[in-house]
Amino acid sequence: MAVSINEAHQFIRGLLKKNKSGFVSPEDIDRYLNRAVNDWISSAIAKYKKTKKFDYDHLLTKKAGFTVTSATGTQDLPADYVEALTIYVQSNGVDVEGKIYNWDEFLEIKNSSILAPDIDNPIATIFIDSAGDDKIQFAPVPVSGSYTYTLLYVRKPTDCNFAYTVSNGNITYNPTGSVDISISDRFIGDIYARTLLYLGITLENPVLIQAEQIKDANQRNDEQ
Repeated sequence: MAVSINEAHQFIRGLLKKNKSGFVSPEDIDRYLNRAVNDWISSAIAKYKKTKKFDYDHLLTKKAGFTVTSATGTQDLPADYVEALTIYVQSNGVDVEGKIYNWDEFLEIKNSSILAPDIDNPIATIFIDSAGDDKIQFAPVPVSGSYTYTLLYVRKPTDCNFAYTVSNGNITYNPTGSVDISISDRFIGDIYARTLLYLGITLENPVLIQAEQIKDANQRNDEQ
């Protein structure tokens, strides 16, 4: 499940208070929380590119379906697309996994008389077209009818938002309009550590030191 934005703000404000930091607006906390999540996902993707294994939370992955005809082998990627993981094509009622290649490799295989893709060996490539739009191209495409392709990808996280009201200088959380952090509890320690560092917090107490150690350990793992 996603992490409550209210709990996140309470935790961060508690540490800010312990460190005798000045007032930080809810908007600034949101800004750095969102930056921390995006930076963490960038590290996770960097690790995936090295290992080809994406063992992170299901909240970060998503499926998109494409109905491909002879004229629609190239289509738009989802608006929240960040990184492709794999593709599947449905063949005789079974999803057959394919491979995603860079543009040069895709063209070489697509035009090969020996390695040409077929319904049991589908391929795809992802690129940016001349208009600056993200595209995905599949092969093979049917001579007639259609194929059903599925793309499994890392999605862009929804920006979290702490909605609130102010009365007599007191900030009160408002669930209406609030958006929780789209990441699970098992990764939130790293997110908090990054957020606090972005807020310029000196790591002086054991809680923050532990959070920083978690961040460093995760970062080392990401780089391996």
